[in-house]
Amino acid sequence: MNIKCPSKFQSGPAQLVLKEETMEPIDMEKDGTQQSADPLVVEEATQELGSEPYDDEQPSYVPAELVKPWCSKDASVLYHCYLIEMKQNFCSHIPVNNIVLGLRSELNCGIVNMNFDLVVDKGTITVNFKKANEIHLSSEQVLQCRRFQITIFRILVDCNLQNLKEVLERLSLGQNLGVESINYLLLPAERMHQKPSIIDWECVRVQNSLVYTPHTGLLYCITGLLDDLNGNSLLRPRGRRARTYKTHYEEKRGINLRVDQQLLLKGRHIFKLQNYLLSCRQQRKKESKPVELPPELCSIVMSPLSISNLYSFSIVPSIMHHLESLLLALNLKNMILDRCKENVTIPTIKVLEAITTKGCQENFNLESLETLGDSFLKYATSQQLFKTYQNNAEGLLSGQREKIVSNPALCKLGCDRKLPGFIRNECFDPKKWTIPGDYSGTSFLSEDLPFNERNIYIRGRRKVKDETVADVVEALIGAFLSTGGEIAAIYFMNWVGIKVDLVHIPYERHFQVQPEKLIDVRRLESLLNNYSFRDPSLLLEALTHSSCMLPKIPGCYEKLEFLGDAVLDYVITFYLYNKYRGMSSPGFLTDMRSASVNNDCYALSAVKAGLHKHILASDNVNNDIDNTVNNFGRLSIESTFGWETETYFSKVLADIIESLAGAIFVDSEYDKDIVFQSISPLLEPLVTPETMPLNHVREFKDYCKKMQYIMKKPVISTQNGVVTRTIEVEAKGVVIYKHTSTVSNNKTAEKVAYKFFLRSLKETNLE
Repeated sequence: MNIKCPSKFQSGPAQLVLKEETMEPIDMEKDGTQQSADPLVVEEATQELGSEPYDDEQPSYVPAELVKPWCSKDASVLYHCYLIEMKQNFCSHIPVNNIVLGLRSELNCGIVNMNFDLVVDKGTITVNFKKANEIHLSSEQVLQCRRFQITIFRILVDCNLQNLKEVLERLSLGQNLGVESINYLLLPAERMHQKPSIIDWECVRVQNSLVYTPHTGLLYCITGLLDDLNGNSLLRPRGRRARTYKTHYEEKRGINLRVDQQLLLKGRHIFKLQNYLLSCRQQRKKESKPVELPPELCSIVMSPLSISNLYSFSIVPSIMHHLESLLLALNLKNMILDRCKENVTIPTIKVLEAITTKGCQENFNLESLETLGDSFLKYATSQQLFKTYQNNAEGLLSGQREKIVSNPALCKLGCDRKLPGFIRNECFDPKKWTIPGDYSGTSFLSEDLPFNERNIYIRGRRKVKDETVADVVEALIGAFLSTGGEIAAIYFMNWVGIKVDLVHIPYERHFQVQPEKLIDVRRLESLLNNYSFRDPSLLLEALTHSSCMLPKIPGCYEKLEFLGDAVLDYVITFYLYNKYRGMSSPGFLTDMRSASVNNDCYALSAVKAGLHKHILASDNVNNDIDNTVNNFGRLSIESTFGWETETYFSKVLADIIESLAGAIFVDSEYDKDIVFQSISPLLEPLVTPETMPLNHVREFKDYCKKMQYIMKKPVISTQNGVVTRTIEVEAKGVVIYKHTSTVSNNKTAEKVAYKFFLRSLKETNLE
């Protein structure tokens, strides 16, 4: 029986349908969504989105491939075996051994052929799944395998035997047979496959070489005998008198060694489970020294079990967590593409990247894809609104766009498609890993996935912020865009509920004027990389401010600016993503985009090119522009990107760059490449990883978070057009830093304040 858990929002799926009645309707059978009764319901739909309270307690999904009931007695079960091959990329006296993974379901071939690296203290281990064979196991063999893996993993998780006895008793009684739970086998592999069976059955059946010492309560892995040491040999502790091992145990433990002639065992403390998926190499710990153990004080737990096998099994939880994550991503991809009739393909690893947050602390996360997806979402929505609402003012378009791309709206859409259950937002803790075959109170509920016949399982619930759900929606747009192009991205947006298309519709307006009489068309075209306007009136519209009172000009640049803002943001972000793909830090693209796409950058570019001389505006606006030009003379003009400027720039100058981009986009019949070719020379030199300046606002906030400083709410006041902003930083209730900046606007004041804070850190060596 499938038990359905309620989603965060109780209402049905909401859709943003931004299509005109005259346009071709979307094939709803194709994208797996339902057609809205009204072909143009932006206002009502956007008001509905995000209006309901959000419940941050969200399910945590487990892929159905890993959940099956354990077989009953006298039953034979088919297992698909895969060899988990591990290759050490460093020298070590403890080699890793391959492990056999037995699954009730066959793995997708794309996952089998995928390899990945784990970061251990000495280097990296490359992991690969290789299809081996299929085997039928009797209920007795399955029980032996379960007993083996439960024993070894409970020891590695608990580092003691307290819970093991109870778990094995439940296993022997056959409790919970037929109950759906994590069901797969992890077993030692035969070396070089010298035997007919891939599984090393000797390790599964026999017990020895992993021992428990009751007098210490510790577990040790025995690596051999000490040929020259027995109970009568001298123990020479540092700084203490020499005495025999027998005397030591009598005085220290009150234990009388009865067989003092036996050679001592060479033992090693068992390995501690760690998260080997972390992006940073964990601090290398000092290797524990070998321990000399009298055999009569050791109780055998497992044998034969080599130290290499034990070490290899300590790595397995990280491997299986990654496999589980890949299977989740595969389930999500299949859910999205289930009814897709287009030729849309996307690698599973990209979907995994899109659902992995920074909180997982792995070597990839969604930030780059989110940045790319955010820019495309803004672009696709803006061009749809622009062509749909041709007769409406820019204010309406901006308001509608904000409703569509806002975090609450995206979160609502993501929740309706059950995306939160797929999101990975926590760092993997191997101590909390579910040992296959060990019930220990873990239960699973089945939940249907939308639009297909598949189901998935819920392990439990955890907190997921609404911003995180919105970020994942944007990252999935970026994932589909980066691998399948704009058609794939549009498909996903339609699937999630944002109804857009990229069909070109002519821009209709009444602009009965001769542009050549009001602006220097040829000169302006030369500044735009010699782009030749088919309709020069678009160029005139792009340079006309709303304050312009010339009666011959019926409109201003605001709608073109609205469109150009989104187009320019997207083409620059797409350029940076593709040029610097694979940067070490996923957040690097975010910083590069912020350094390139901002009002200061655009304003500097406009002044540098002399575009301010061609703007049609009132005297007041022109005076404001003149002040900016005068400030510009005191700044370096080597670059037009970054956050280093500490002066005010008229927003009109930035608007002009965006409106020109919008004019070229419309005139070229929505050709983004032409927009980039025409505008990018104005912005050169474009930012590179080597030239990108620090983002003081981001650096400030990251530093305060790292040091657990509290940023108090800034005190802002404005007088005679001058802004005064005071920031305070507290540590343990004490103000450790305070700065007041007085400049022309609040945004600049924020940058200046944070910059001086970071400079103060370096000067006073607070770091």
